[in-house]
Amino acid sequence: MGIRAVVNAPNWSESHHRGEAKCRDTSLTPTRNRDVFFEDEALALDICNGTYDGRVCPRRTECLRVAMFNKENFGIWGGMNAKDRLDMRMRYPGMPERWIWHAPGETESPSNEETQWPAAS
Repeated sequence: MGIRAVVNAPNWSESHHRGEAKCRDTSLTPTRNRDVFFEDEALALDICNGTYDGRVCPRRTECLRVAMFNKENFGIWGGMNAKDRLDMRMRYPGMPERWIWHAPGETESPSNEETQWPAAS
């Protein structure tokens, strides 16, 4: 039995019209021989959510969409850790329109811009 993605990951590269996903920028990660998005949760959250450099990842909403539909159980996806994603999935089962990024401890989205699910490309 193989594992299949429900939603394919979009093009995360700089050629996408929304820009490159910050996780692809290796200059943001201090140690290049590890994947901070799976090994250093605090740093990964800071990078995704803009507290590291003042710039939220332009692909955060799409990344969260992919992780939520594919039920990713590990790592930082879309600026949220696995526990926060599971909590959101349990709170809003079968309601992907409610799967919206929020800071840890918040129950609602910080802005209307984050409520629009971009189409995966």
